Amino acid sequence: MTLSEALAKVQTLVAQDASGNKDSHATLLQAIRELQLEAETPLETTSRLNFQIMQNISIRVAIENGYLDMIAAKSGQAVSATEIAEQTNSDLLLVIRIMRVLTAIGLCDEAGSQLYAANHRTHFKILPGSIAAEKHHFDLDFAMGGKLVEYMRGPGIQQFADEPDAMTLFKYAHGTDVIFGLLERNPEQKQAFDDYMAARRTDNLPQWFDIYPAFENVKKARSDPDSVLMVDVGGGPGQEISRFKEKYPSLPGRFILQDLPLTLERVGKLPEGVEAMEYDFFTPQPVKGSRLYFLRDVLHNWSDAKSAQILTRIVEAMDPEYSTLLIDDYVLPDTGAELRAAEMDILMWLHTAGLERTVSQWQRLFSEVGLELVQIWSTPRGNESVLETRIRAQ
Repeated sequence: MTLSEALAKVQTLVAQDASGNKDSHATLLQAIRELQLEAETPLETTSRLNFQIMQNISIRVAIENGYLDMIAAKSGQAVSATEIAEQTNSDLLLVIRIMRVLTAIGLCDEAGSQLYAANHRTHFKILPGSIAAEKHHFDLDFAMGGKLVEYMRGPGIQQFADEPDAMTLFKYAHGTDVIFGLLERNPEQKQAFDDYMAARRTDNLPQWFDIYPAFENVKKARSDPDSVLMVDVGGGPGQEISRFKEKYPSLPGRFILQDLPLTLERVGKLPEGVEAMEYDFFTPQPVKGSRLYFLRDVLHNWSDAKSAQILTRIVEAMDPEYSTLLIDDYVLPDTGAELRAAEMDILMWLHTAGLERTVSQWQRLFSEVGLELVQIWSTPRGNESVLETRIRAQ
């Protein structure tokens, strides 16, 4: 592709995006990356990748010291480097150097010499979920990056933690096999993780029950008071089951949120009709015959062997004629994966000794535990899909 062809592709997609075609947005971003690669020399591409770490370090300094919070608090007014330094007890030269990077990458605007003004990215970056994401990725990932070469030249890369003596990179850097052990002993990271997970799907993106026609498929569910309509297995703070219940309050049956005690302790007030239940998904599922069992972003945290154990516990509890298992997770194409999806797969390896799966990998996993894939409900925006499964007919 030539530079002019790449530019023409971007212009076409910009027009489609501006006309309200939401399906074109992910394609537009990919086209912009292609345009940049066509415009850059190989040296410039390599330099850009090498220097990304400087951006991450600058952002983390600003977040820790509250630079962006202070700028955002005076929305519409420029804030000087001197004011920031004085009110955050920072060195003036450090503020200037950090803000030089942040304005260059667009996290706020440069209103003059050593003057800074908030923009929409500034306000988004200081949201609790955004700050949580920064802590979650920077604090954990940079520690692993610093140990990577030593790790590769020592024990060598082990992608999964199925064996007790497995030495994952996470364990080499942080002392626990995967992230969940660290979260149990680090309250700040646990809070950051929960806040980040709760904020990942914003209101302007399709919810799982929009992607999958949940209301149509469950409105005729059993209506007796003890029947269970939905079990959200490993549902974390409960945002998925809560949003579904709030959107369709008239649906019959019980709604049950399951997770470990440490997670449920941090759950706020649940909507009326949603009950919390302590549960470890490697143990027998206590709720039998629910209309829906639901897993969101759970199985990508685990190897195929561990995922098969989780699924088996659900299959044992399902009613073959009534129950459906929904899995809200990434589904990767065999070729042409988007950058975000490919990065997510590496993230799962690093944090959880897990992986993002292709359709064929999902099907192999389902076959192993006695499930059949009924349909993949997808949205053109990104790779997250809802996989509808049922017990395989004998």
